[in-house]
Amino acid sequence: MKILVNVLLVTLCFGITYAGNIDYLTNRSVNYFRNFTRNSATDGADIISYNPAGLVFLEEGFHISFGNEFLLKNYTIDAVPFWDTTSVITYESNEHTLFYPDLNIVYRTGDWAVFGAFTVPAGGGALDYKEGIYAMSLLETGYQRVINGSPAYFAVMNEGSIKASSTYIAGTAGASYAVNDMFSFSLASRYTSARKTYDGQADFTIFFTDSTGTPAPVGTSSRVLDVEKTANGFNGIVSVDVVPVENLNIALKYETNTALEFETSVTENGWAPVPLPDSSFAVEGYKQRRDLPAILSGGISYQFSPEFKLSTIFNYYFVEDAAEDSLNGIDNDYKNGLDIGIGIDYQISPRILGGLAYLRSDLGGSEDTFSDLEYNLDCHCIGGGIRYSVNEEFALTLAGGRNIYDEGHGSESFENCTYNKKVWYFGLGAEVSFR
Repeated sequence: MKILVNVLLVTLCFGITYAGNIDYLTNRSVNYFRNFTRNSATDGADIISYNPAGLVFLEEGFHISFGNEFLLKNYTIDAVPFWDTTSVITYESNEHTLFYPDLNIVYRTGDWAVFGAFTVPAGGGALDYKEGIYAMSLLETGYQRVINGSPAYFAVMNEGSIKASSTYIAGTAGASYAVNDMFSFSLASRYTSARKTYDGQADFTIFFTDSTGTPAPVGTSSRVLDVEKTANGFNGIVSVDVVPVENLNIALKYETNTALEFETSVTENGWAPVPLPDSSFAVEGYKQRRDLPAILSGGISYQFSPEFKLSTIFNYYFVEDAAEDSLNGIDNDYKNGLDIGIGIDYQISPRILGGLAYLRSDLGGSEDTFSDLEYNLDCHCIGGGIRYSVNEEFALTLAGGRNIYDEGHGSESFENCTYNKKVWYFGLGAEVSFR
């Protein structure tokens, strides 16, 4: 019974995260890959996502930036199965994200800048475990124990697969105002629409363990899962930018949480119904909150010379508050998350601006939050690239890097599971100005 409860609580929370925090993504432009420390930047339309108050420093006119990112993802689960503790089974997903776009538009005039953006604030594509995952045997085992009323039953998956996608798209609109040469602020709102899908199938052999402890096969079962969850919500964004002395820029931004109540649509669920309250995870019309957390972010940059600028960044994620508000949609064992980083911009030539940055991301997870379907691992991020100015109105950016993740280990039903991720990424972006 405990196995089934634990698995049901996590089964439909597939974590597909590149960088940032649980669900939340910070890679909203190719310029971010070039230099992660965009929170205090003032040099492109993409800072709608990072320092909207700094948009008043752009030259007057229209500014448009757009691009696409490519995320090459490898996720692995090494599980020591409860039915054979002498072996290790590896489950792997190599589903890459090849379409991850962004579009930013700014109009600057006088002391004002008005802006709009289309971005992907969370999610990150899909995971496809072509050989299934360990949790599927756990789920079927719990199901068999419930329907047979005995802990002597267990299930072993013979073959199976599961694919899950998590797609969040968002539109942001707002305005920035320069109070004077030193101080500017911005107000904005973002609308987020989220969709998650889960498509799986598996065949199992059912075993019964007799009084001597000897297991014997007593039957087979087949299950299919086809579920979709959708939600939408708004949040607010306030940003300030301060230039206390020449060449020094300080920026601060606060985003409220985005309340998202996911409603379930079921095409097929081979594990339902079971006589447990938690079985509603994949019942038609079931609603559950899983909010995007509020975020306090900022950065400091200093232009040491016309060629060289050094910047810092931090993002603080109020995950504990989101977990409390999300009605078990987020594990209460999560702690608040933090990103800290440092980066440089270097003007290699009049047309080429180089960037290089490092970021440490602590997502607030632990062995108590890791499971087959949500293992948000802390990581070191390294990125860099170049921005090439074709002329005064048009520039191209090429950038990329890698995340180096800490290894994770689960607890309770997943105590014998080891979790790893490898992510390489690159992107191509463009910026156009009409002055």
